[in-house]
Amino acid sequence: MDEPPMNRPTPPPLSPYRKERRAQTINQWLFLPILLCLVAGVNYIGWRHYIRTDFSINRFQELSGQTFNLLKNLPGEVTLTAFLAPEQDTTGSLIQDDVQRLLDGYKYHGGGKVKVELVQPYLDFQLAQKLAEKFKLTSNENVILVQYGDRSRILKVAEMADIDSGAMMSGGAARVKSFQAEEKISSAISALVQGKPAKVYVTEGAGEYNLNSSDRDPAGYSLLSARLASQNVELLPLKLGEQEGIPADADLVMVAGPKFQLPAASVATLQAYLGKPGRILLLLDPGAPTGLENILAEYGVTVDADKIFRKVAILGTGGLTQGVNEETVGTRFSAHPAIRWMENVGGSIRLGASRSITLKPVSSGSATRAEMLVETSDRYWAKSWPLAPGKKTDFVESEDRKGPFTVAAAVDGAAPGDKGKEVPALRAVVVGSASAFSNQNISPLEVDFMVNSIQWILGRNESLGISPKTPKDFSVSLDDDQQRVIMLSTLLGIPLVTGVLGFLVWWRRRS
Repeated sequence: MDEPPMNRPTPPPLSPYRKERRAQTINQWLFLPILLCLVAGVNYIGWRHYIRTDFSINRFQELSGQTFNLLKNLPGEVTLTAFLAPEQDTTGSLIQDDVQRLLDGYKYHGGGKVKVELVQPYLDFQLAQKLAEKFKLTSNENVILVQYGDRSRILKVAEMADIDSGAMMSGGAARVKSFQAEEKISSAISALVQGKPAKVYVTEGAGEYNLNSSDRDPAGYSLLSARLASQNVELLPLKLGEQEGIPADADLVMVAGPKFQLPAASVATLQAYLGKPGRILLLLDPGAPTGLENILAEYGVTVDADKIFRKVAILGTGGLTQGVNEETVGTRFSAHPAIRWMENVGGSIRLGASRSITLKPVSSGSATRAEMLVETSDRYWAKSWPLAPGKKTDFVESEDRKGPFTVAAAVDGAAPGDKGKEVPALRAVVVGSASAFSNQNISPLEVDFMVNSIQWILGRNESLGISPKTPKDFSVSLDDDQQRVIMLSTLLGIPLVTGVLGFLVWWRRRS
C-alpha cells in the first residue's frame, strides 16, 4: 500500500531586504564584466587614437610647422633609429629623454610614414652589432640613423645641443644652452628625400671670404660652410674671369664680400644670369666700389655707398664719455618667409660694419617684389664711404642720413615667358655686410639667418625657420633671513599646524 507523499514545507517568502540584496548581487556580477569591457575598450581606443601635446616649459619635443609640412609631404617611409649609449658622453645623458620624445613626435605626426626604433648597445647587443657593422659605428656612440630608401645619414647626438660646461668648472652641473635636434633631424630627412644636393657657386678672385678655410682662420667662412653642408648644400668655386657664363647646374650664386672692383665682364655675366632668371646671395661690406651695388637696381634694390654708425657710451679712466661705434644691430624684422622665424626666437642680428640698402618701387606691371628683411633702429646715421680726407665719423646734420636703415633685403619675382608655361622665379637676398658671417664674428643667430636666407632662395620652404630651442631658467634669490623663515616654517610650522588641527579634532569628538 503506497504511502501518502510527505508534505514539504513551503519556504517562507523572501523579505524585501533579501530581495534587494539578491538584486544588488546580480547587478554587481552583471556590471563587473561590462565595466571591464568598457575599460578595455577605452584603453584600446586611447592607444590607437590619441592626441600628443607638449606641456613642458621648454617645449623641446614640440615640432615646428615646417617639420609638419615636411612629414605631411613625405613620398616614402623614413626610419629613425636612435643608437644611444648616454653614459658615454655628457650631451647624451642630458638630452637622451628629450631626443626620444622628439622622435616619438616624428612618428606620431608622420602619418604612418615614419618608423622609430630605439637601440641600446648594452641591452640589444646583436642588433647593435649589426647596425655598427653596417654603418661603421662603435659600440659607445650616440647617434641617430636617418634612413630613406637606400640613402642614409648619421647624426651625432653630441651635435644636437650646445652644453654650458662652465657650471661644471665651478662645481655645478652641466646644462643645455640650446636644443637643436629638430633642425638636425628635419634637415637630414629633407636632404635624403631631395636626393642630390643643391649646388651653390661661390665667386672667387676679387678678395671674397674663403668658405674652405679652417675654423682657426678668423676671417674665413668655414663655420657657415659646415652648417650649409649639413643642409644638403654643395659649395663650388666660381671664377668669373676664367669661364664663360654661370654653370648651367647652378642653383644659386653666392658673392661673399668682394674687396676689389669686379671686371665689367664679370658684372655683365652676373646680370645675364639674373635675367634668366637666376638666384643670388649678395653680401657687400662697406668699402671701395665693387661694381655690384646696382646689379639689382632694376628690381628695386640698391646697395648704398655708405657706412652706418651710432653713438655709444664708453667708460674710461675719465668717466663716462660718448663715442662712435660701427657695430650695426638689426632689431626690426619683416614677415617675409626668410626672416619670419625671428618672431619665435627673439633677439637681434649683429651685422658688424654695415652699409645701408635702398628699396625703390619697380614698375606697376612687374611681378618683382623687393622687401625689407632686417632694419636698424633710428639711433643710427649713415656717412658716405670711403670717408673723404679730413672728414670724421661724427654725425653731421647737413651731410649724413638718419636711420632707421634697411640692412638686408629680399627680391622675389618672375621673369616674363610664354603664356601657359612655368617660368623660374628670380630670387635674391642682399645684405649690407659680409664680415658679420666670418668665423670671428658669427653667432648662432647669424648662422640661422644665412641658412634660412639660402633655403628661401632655393625654394626649400619646408626647411625654413627651424631654430634651436633655448631652455627657460628660473632662479630665486633668498637672503639669510628669508632662508631661515622657510626652514623654520618647514621644520616647525607645518608639524605644529598639523598637531593643532589633530588636537582640535580629538577634542571635538571627546566633547
